[in-house]
Amino acid sequence: MRAQLSLLKQRGYVGLTFRDQEQRRNAGSLPKRSVVVTFDDGYASTLRAKPILDAFGYPGTVFPVLSFVESGEPLCWPGIEEWRHSDHVEELRPLTWQQLEELVSAGWEVGSHTVDHPRLPSLLDGELESELHQSRARLAAKLGSCETIAYPYGEADERVAGAAAAAGYLAGCTLTRFHLVDEALRRPRIGLFASDTGARLRAKLSRASDTLRRSATASRVLGGD
Repeated sequence: MRAQLSLLKQRGYVGLTFRDQEQRRNAGSLPKRSVVVTFDDGYASTLRAKPILDAFGYPGTVFPVLSFVESGEPLCWPGIEEWRHSDHVEELRPLTWQQLEELVSAGWEVGSHTVDHPRLPSLLDGELESELHQSRARLAAKLGSCETIAYPYGEADERVAGAAAAAGYLAGCTLTRFHLVDEALRRPRIGLFASDTGARLRAKLSRASDTLRRSATASRVLGGD
């Protein structure tokens, strides 16, 4: 992460929270280059990133899953459930309310990642509404506000985006291989991993790579044409 943030800082990227970036976009005051550093799920290990972000003057935006913040139980949903019965269970500890409050006090944003981390496009309308409304209301009540959401598994179709708007969210973000939609309730993100350094990182952040992800070629690949 340190190498990735260093490159962004060298290139003049201003660090913003997701909420602040969307608000400044709407106000016409968004910097020419800005970056939002996000953390999904609400792992307690997210706290390790704070001193690194602090060193570069960047805030973070974290999206915890409400039910695990409330219960304190190890994170568990399809895709990570096998870790709960392994030597890695400690890595599944969720952030606590106190830790989230401390992050907010330090200038971070806490957004929603729903109540239980379901695949939102597969839910019935009532279930979808409940996941979006309950998580936002509870986070706002405890932390003062909750204006953004990161969709579980990075998935949000038009119906989900509409439900998020109805639930009062300012913005929502996806995480998909190709960025075919870029609108307030479906802002695309780039996933960065430990292996994304050096030339690999520069390529991933390049204008050419971004153009490809948004191109007609990407659309044909995604659609399987």
